[in-house]
Amino acid sequence: MGDGWPKGSSVLGGVVVNRVVKVVVTGPVNAGKTTLIRTLSDVPVVCTNESATDDVAGMKDLTTVAMDHGICYPSEGMELHLYGTPGQRRFDFMWEILAVGAHAILFLVDGSDPESIEEVSYIYDHFGERINIPELILVTKSDLEGALSPADVAARMGIDPSHVVACDPRSTNAAKATLLSFIESQKLEVCEPII
Repeated sequence: MGDGWPKGSSVLGGVVVNRVVKVVVTGPVNAGKTTLIRTLSDVPVVCTNESATDDVAGMKDLTTVAMDHGICYPSEGMELHLYGTPGQRRFDFMWEILAVGAHAILFLVDGSDPESIEEVSYIYDHFGERINIPELILVTKSDLEGALSPADVAARMGIDPSHVVACDPRSTNAAKATLLSFIESQKLEVCEPII
């Protein structure tokens, strides 16, 4: 890079970037993964949605079959790549592909759906057996009547409650603040640009 740019930085989309972070966004069907990525992304999101079939069709019309990808710039100099996984187990081969080179992982879970909590435990264990990176569980739909609190979700999953927070994936400010706080707390270091 020419004179005047910080060492190790690049210009992508007119933004000076010296810190690129890859985050996997995973969780059960209908937990809010695509919504979170669409809410946070500063560029058009790449989605691989297809018509839902089998029991998923009862929840929503479209479902992710390969990945969602968005990029956001949550703070000066940081480019955050978000890779959303499919929520169905039959696409679990994509979970591992998308996790390659990841610096952190977000698990989304619908706090109002007991089956979602059971399924996120399976997904959490699946990733836990394969990778060791910083993680955070985001409880969505916690505003619905009967939804479990983050502490209740942590207890059901048998994990440290400090790793579980409520998050509304539809709220740009709340979602961005949660994500930035998590990334900064993990002290994720400067990374090479992801292609």
